[in-house]
Amino acid sequence: MQKIKQLLFSFLTFIASYYFFSLILGGLLSIPFSSDPPNWIIVISGIASFVLASYLAYTVWKKTGINNNTKPSQGTYIFTVALGLGVFAFIIGFFGPLIFMPESNQGPLLGILITGPGGIALGAIGGAILWEIKRRKEKKINQ
Repeated sequence: MQKIKQLLFSFLTFIASYYFFSLILGGLLSIPFSSDPPNWIIVISGIASFVLASYLAYTVWKKTGINNNTKPSQGTYIFTVALGLGVFAFIIGFFGPLIFMPESNQGPLLGILITGPGGIALGAIGGAILWEIKRRKEKKINQ
């Protein structure tokens, strides 16, 4: 079960961050040009986005894996829950309006500006609460 969760979080992180980085880098690199940027700009932004998304997916893979010698820290709980809920909320907020209201021209902005960041914030709070609950249970058991 742990490997499935690890693979799912890493995959979703790669997809969401690749999309985000390609959008941002493609836009930033094409600013000096007219409305039609040259092909090398698109290739460079794609390669850079792939490298950055791969690094983030690798980091998530390492952070969500459990080493049997150590207990997960509070930061691991916060990072994992925030990332999982943030990516889930982003995907729901981005693709939901595209599926249910295709005529809406600003539908994907819901995921980019509201549900994605909101999911990360709520996930961070939820991860901290989850870690505190687990810590108190362990403390109660050890007494």
